[in-house]
Amino acid sequence: MPVYSPSGSGSVHVDKVLTQLAIEFPIDMNFAGEVLFPAVRVQKQADKYYLFDRENTKLELHDTRAPGSIANEIPGRTVSTDSYYASEHALQIPVTDEERQNADTPLTPDADATELVTRRILLAREKAMKDMATTAANYAAGMSTTLAGVNQWNDYANSAPISDVKTGIRAIHSKLFQVPNTMIVPWLVMSTLEDHPDFIERIKYAERGILTRDIIAAIFGMPSLIVPGVGYSTAATGIPASAANITYLWGKDVIIAWTPPGAPSMRNVGFGAEFNWSYPDGLVAQVDRWREEPRKSDLVRYSRRYDLKLIGHEGDNLLITAYLIKAAIA
Repeated sequence: MPVYSPSGSGSVHVDKVLTQLAIEFPIDMNFAGEVLFPAVRVQKQADKYYLFDRENTKLELHDTRAPGSIANEIPGRTVSTDSYYASEHALQIPVTDEERQNADTPLTPDADATELVTRRILLAREKAMKDMATTAANYAAGMSTTLAGVNQWNDYANSAPISDVKTGIRAIHSKLFQVPNTMIVPWLVMSTLEDHPDFIERIKYAERGILTRDIIAAIFGMPSLIVPGVGYSTAATGIPASAANITYLWGKDVIIAWTPPGAPSMRNVGFGAEFNWSYPDGLVAQVDRWREEPRKSDLVRYSRRYDLKLIGHEGDNLLITAYLIKAAIA
């Protein structure tokens, strides 16, 4: 085990209890990034992966073989490569002896410290995923739109959200010949859709004329509809987080995507991937704790090694497996 001793004392200790706490830190419906960027476990920090061509969709008209003749021979598939580099993202925090000794219930300094560094890393990771997913320049031509004015879904008299989404579905199907199965609708947008007359009209004769997310998902034809509502602080270093500088992380952009079911596979095109370089114990993240006696403190550090890549493209890094609706509401 490697020695880590910034103050000349102690060595790295992977705390099993803290590690489990970190790994089980809730990633619930407030987070959406892992759906678009499922983790792909890798053995090396940097490596290459293959991108296959689409020759298996080509129609061959010369496949008739006469008796005794040789079958027509066709060229094989070609592949290109892309690469990843799993940078380590880590934060640490001291837990002083005084803090631990003075803490009253329900304060738990060690657990609270672990939760804080974990939350910060995961929020930054989610923000990076969101930024990649909502940047129109990452999408191929015809795979994104920006709504404005009366076309935004909060204009109940003029907007047409169902039609807008159907346009996105058709755009994806025209590239993949697969019906997209995942939709990310941020909480602000969903709370607007729940009162939109286009949906009310569709269910007014139903037994229960009350819109739910499941009903909206069914109207859109989406097996998976995710409504992230997590907030994050935009405060600079040294400025406390407060209601004045906290905003919705996923904003007002809607994403429609094809995400292959099951475990990620490089032969299954999707939206993106998190190339996750696991630690020696096989965990995707690690919590270390070590003693610094001169400071009378224990240091707690959370680390995760990953690289985020868009994989739903044909070699030009422009997505064809998803459709982006920018500024769905004002």
